[in-house]
Amino acid sequence: MTAAVRRRLSAPAAAASLVAAALQQTLHFRQPPEAVLAHLTGVGARRLAQRARQALGDALFGALRALPRWHWLARRLLNLPDAPLEVAALRDDAALCRAIMLLAWPPAELAALHALDAAAADEAQQLQGRAAGWDLQPAPLSVHLGLPDWLLQRLQPWLAVPELAALAQAWHAPAPVDLRVNRLKVRRAQAQQALQALGLAVVPTPYAPHGLRLPTRTRLAGLAPYEDGWVEVQDEGSQLIVALVGARRGETVVDFCAGAGGKTLALGAEMHDSGRLYAFDTVARRLLALPARLARAGLTQVVTLQLADENDDRLQRLHGKVDRVLVDAPCSGLGTLRRHPELAWRHDPTTVAALVALQRRILLAAARLVRPGGRLVYATCSVLPEENEAVVQAFEADQPGTFEPLAAQRLLQEARVEQAAQLVHGPYLRLWPHRHGCDGFFAAAWQRRV
Repeated sequence: MTAAVRRRLSAPAAAASLVAAALQQTLHFRQPPEAVLAHLTGVGARRLAQRARQALGDALFGALRALPRWHWLARRLLNLPDAPLEVAALRDDAALCRAIMLLAWPPAELAALHALDAAAADEAQQLQGRAAGWDLQPAPLSVHLGLPDWLLQRLQPWLAVPELAALAQAWHAPAPVDLRVNRLKVRRAQAQQALQALGLAVVPTPYAPHGLRLPTRTRLAGLAPYEDGWVEVQDEGSQLIVALVGARRGETVVDFCAGAGGKTLALGAEMHDSGRLYAFDTVARRLLALPARLARAGLTQVVTLQLADENDDRLQRLHGKVDRVLVDAPCSGLGTLRRHPELAWRHDPTTVAALVALQRRILLAAARLVRPGGRLVYATCSVLPEENEAVVQAFEADQPGTFEPLAAQRLLQEARVEQAAQLVHGPYLRLWPHRHGCDGFFAAAWQRRV
């Protein structure tokens, strides 16, 4: 570290602004937290010690995972009047953001903050000491559970308070790393042995038949099982959605909202790299990494295409001809708060309503591709009923007599999924982090009547 950089980073104002800016910039939602941290530690602070960078990241994610609690405490510790948590106001208040980040700073890493700014470290220690003795009992439920009021209101008809607390606890804990074994190249037991030989504590996932789980975040790049295409990172819930599709050899299959292609890769493996698999998305950059991933996985029968929108004219040639269509619809992502805690604060009832309108349009458009006797699967990584059951009910009302609902439990059992009965609610796949140990997912399936 040069003397000039050391002087800049040791200045209290610079350190204070860095800590506050991490939360402020994240709450603008222009970039995910990882990108915000990379930017902050790469402009003028690129030589920030690794321990300080890690502690800053831990503090940011800790703040996001329990934002109502830290906001409630910070206002009282700073002698500010009571006020509801409003993201737009919070992100413009550098002093309050700084206090929240200091409260959320890992106590074991205060030495890293001290090396950056001794005054900030002293303040953090003082704030944390005072907060430890504060009685949270009069605080509202959102403070105790660390979730937005509107989200709690949506979930309370589904979950009693004790189970809501269990869900919040699961969301606030770091997620494990789930892997999908590429059945084109290797069996699960062989992949597990190869990873264990590298010193990784990997175990089979409890439900997905081709899944493995690492207990903590692990760098896989450079490891032979990953580089050779034996495994791909994919949450167990996402793997179970692919199981519902039931793709087979020689079929024509469409991944209508492919994104980065995780489910496309899994579908291709299920098809044994035969037939024709289409990966569609409206955002080109989401598809950019897919060719390299396909090559590593050994998949050659995949066609990628950027669509203008869900009604792109080029889709007409596939109308009524596709064996299986997966609609992994754009959604709030609120089932993935273990990995993306900022999403709890990015969304509100207005943004969700806009997503629901888009989901309904996409599902109707994708349904046109399904041949008579073919299968349609609608999925989200959301736990909200308006993005899930309500969209399904609206679709069935718009398509009377055209599609026959299929029971998710039967489809999962056909795919050799263990304990399938535990994964469903009525005819639907319904996954919860606190119940199933994976992200929150929903899926419904239909067969087009002949």
